[in-house]
Amino acid sequence: MFKKKWLIIPLIIIGFYYNLWTIRNADTEMIFDGIIYGFLILIFLIFLGFAITKDLKKNKSKKNWKNFFPTIIGISFLISFVVININLRLRDRSPIIIQAGYDGDFNGAWFEFRKDGTYKFGNHAGIGADYFRGKYELKDSIITLDKKEIDNVIKTNKLAIRNEVYGDSASKIIIQIDENHKIVDKEIKFRVNEYKVVE
Repeated sequence: MFKKKWLIIPLIIIGFYYNLWTIRNADTEMIFDGIIYGFLILIFLIFLGFAITKDLKKNKSKKNWKNFFPTIIGISFLISFVVININLRLRDRSPIIIQAGYDGDFNGAWFEFRKDGTYKFGNHAGIGADYFRGKYELKDSIITLDKKEIDNVIKTNKLAIRNEVYGDSASKIIIQIDENHKIVDKEIKFRVNEYKVVE
């Protein structure tokens, strides 16, 4: 059976590893990710094309739905690619109410606080970035996170929204504070780029 339907094997292997890699690296980004994912999809589609062509030819000589088994496997994986990617994107469907970032030249970090009480923290350096997600509570100007440490950048679970004056203008920043509202890290200030909180 496997000799006749050998195309099932590469379809399963490539499909499985594509889904596994997509899920495992959902919160990690590297500069070459697009090339690798694109290459895997291209190879998968080539094998799927061979499978469809071969199955159609086989079905002409002998009508049987089982002839399309490799094609069914391939299309099933193709659908799973779409479903998994849509589900991963849906994690960020809630509108952003606060977006703030820190630019450290070669590296940087940013927060996205969403209306549904979830946040996304990104920490990037050079060729890659890591993302961390969780829940938060906003009370007045204090943001309480569900984590006390994030990737050696965030060192407390409390953040404060403050106004910082530059000459004649003022802008909002987010700083890290402790339980006594003292600044934890004076170097890292997240400049607020988007603020849609209804006060």
